[in-house]
Amino acid sequence: MAHIGSDEVLIVGGVGCNVRLQEMMGQMAEERGGKVYATDMRYCIDNGIMIAQAGALAFARGHSTPIADSWITQRFRTDQVHVDWRA
Repeated sequence: MAHIGSDEVLIVGGVGCNVRLQEMMGQMAEERGGKVYATDMRYCIDNGIMIAQAGALAFARGHSTPIADSWITQRFRTDQVHVDWRA
């Protein structure tokens, strides 16, 4: 929240199943006047929801990538990916 100036946190992926993490994130968000959201447990085991959310946000801001120009890697760290479409 502090690094990107957001007042919301979305917990996804395998760690989203961790109720203690949800509690701790909720307390942190509340202390900063923000909110925390956790995905339904059915989706916490799959990062597809996180990828879909990022894609929806990018598309809503006018970004798209033709299939021929797209590619996949698991080597990116989330803190090293340049995101120029975030409002």
